[in-house]
Amino acid sequence: MSQPILSRRRWIRKALESRRLIRACFSAAIPMAIALLISGTSAFAQGPDRGWEWQNPLPQGNAINAIRFAKDKLHGWAVGSDGVILYTSNGGFDWEPQHPRSSTTLNGIYVQNRRHAFAVGARGVVLMTTNGGQRWIRIETPTKDHLYSITFAEDDPARGWAVGSYGAVIATTDGGRTWVMQPAATKVHLFAVSFCNRKEGLAVGDRGTILLTKDGGQTWKESVRLGALPFTGVSFIDQKHAVVVGFGGRVIVSDDGGETWSPIDVSMTSDLLSVYFSDPQHGWITATDGVVLTSASGGRTWLPVSLRTNPKLVTVFFADENTGWAAGGDGLVVRSDDGGIGWQRLTEGGRDDLSDIFFLDDSRGWAVGAHGKILATRYGGRSWTIRPSGTTARLDAITFIDEKNGWTVGDQGTILHTVDGGIAGSAVT
Repeated sequence: MSQPILSRRRWIRKALESRRLIRACFSAAIPMAIALLISGTSAFAQGPDRGWEWQNPLPQGNAINAIRFAKDKLHGWAVGSDGVILYTSNGGFDWEPQHPRSSTTLNGIYVQNRRHAFAVGARGVVLMTTNGGQRWIRIETPTKDHLYSITFAEDDPARGWAVGSYGAVIATTDGGRTWVMQPAATKVHLFAVSFCNRKEGLAVGDRGTILLTKDGGQTWKESVRLGALPFTGVSFIDQKHAVVVGFGGRVIVSDDGGETWSPIDVSMTSDLLSVYFSDPQHGWITATDGVVLTSASGGRTWLPVSLRTNPKLVTVFFADENTGWAAGGDGLVVRSDDGGIGWQRLTEGGRDDLSDIFFLDDSRGWAVGAHGKILATRYGGRSWTIRPSGTTARLDAITFIDEKNGWTVGDQGTILHTVDGGIAGSAVT
């Protein structure tokens, strides 16, 4: 997210002025703080053997590629770039990182219940947890192609499929513990897969490709190829009805189990990235420009809702016709409780509202920004929590002399001081 050049220059000047204010205010009382600032003991002074790494708070800066919840609407996971796995047990209002011991980008996730989930990603990675994510196990697969999507049959949880680059399709019949290759009849990249039961499934991908199987994936055939643009999402709603979305605002539907397709005009040309149906009537689509489309007619008509956000929304999931979540760039996660008409940000996403970031060591750090925002981490920036500031003024700079004593300054002459690591802040002036 870029800013105009003049605005960026003003921001730089304000940050420099704020740092000078910190030096002026505390040069007599806390020379150690000045020494820390001058010597560069901050987020970017991480030792000669470590490179630069941006870690965006809220709760992290990695793009989220997929989000799914258990049927209880409380327990869910989001996965994304650099192997990030985020877990929530309260409907997405708070997230904590889980560590699969892998930095491989994760593209898709399937949640069977609050304890069992699967994630797939680059180089044929399949991860499985059976204890709510306390431990993620890497499962051997017969492919090194990138995997983008994973699903299981609703009528047989032991049977699942994952699809990926160069037409890769892998399948399991024992609940994900072992996987075998399936012939896909194509070499194009496959981006999404959906099964309405253990036999009938659809996979979609590059160059307008749609594949259909009627025998659990033992054989796949090309149902249709429409244009050169990719299809990015598919929802096989029931044995007759399916919806496919793709680049260029394309939405197509089938009423005969994926054999033939008809276009639906959604009056937009934005790239559509994912589609999900919670029941045969209620569905949702995400788009690149912060728009979510909602349908209550089985995909025949769609209502666009703008979330007014720059990070693109690449994934959507609804637990029922009212409660859903969407996620995407810069760690953005949003929630709806009214069927997708209104949305609440659970994480901010984006980086423009942060002014300064300071690390005391490799683990403990703080960040400040607009609206009196103060964030703290104990995990080297992997996850962040919001700290109360008691102000709505923009905060422009922050420093700490130890894990308890810190200061931050900002607009309107604001100077805040903490003696407990930022758990509570008190105004100095």
